[in-house]
Amino acid sequence: MRLLTFLLVALVSAVGGDRVMASQGVILKVQHSPVAWSASKIGEKLRIQLTRNQSLRVLEPRDNGGDFPAFPHDPYNLDSLVNWGLEIGGRYLVLVDIHDERLEKRKSWHLPLLFHKYETIAVVEGELRHVDLSRGKLMLSTPFKVEQKGARVFQATTYDDVNDPDLHLPAPAKIRLFDHLEDKLCLHLVELISLRSRGR
Repeated sequence: MRLLTFLLVALVSAVGGDRVMASQGVILKVQHSPVAWSASKIGEKLRIQLTRNQSLRVLEPRDNGGDFPAFPHDPYNLDSLVNWGLEIGGRYLVLVDIHDERLEKRKSWHLPLLFHKYETIAVVEGELRHVDLSRGKLMLSTPFKVEQKGARVFQATTYDDVNDPDLHLPAPAKIRLFDHLEDKLCLHLVELISLRSRGR
């Protein structure tokens, strides 16, 4: 009976250990400038979508928060990033730098002296870097640009003015547009991150 109990405990421990080993610790660090229209939720959305992958365990250290070391002053120094990530206890480090989130108005087509059609486009640009901390290797460094189309607006005037107030989106529409843009960006980034974090 004691032998059977011992074997069961050993089996449960082994299975638990395999699960821990299979869980890839991903340190997520998102940096972005403030957005005029709404608070950016890219970091939060990325964390939620990454945690849906059962093989990934997401860590989000905050600067000067808890017992985590301060983030390196030079975010492009690979040795500093690796040492920082290993001290926290991650397997991978994912850095997302958002350089710009903006609105653009683009003319799609027009009939002279009759009307003009404009589209409002939300644009986000930045850079994704993926570091394998256990190997001390930069696995991916790539810029990204994602766009989301908003409502199309017709300008029924004889003049063509991109600054016409009638072309401006109201504040609630801008917030919804950027929300859709961030969802689209996160799906794109999660695909890139997951491809390089599958038990390697």
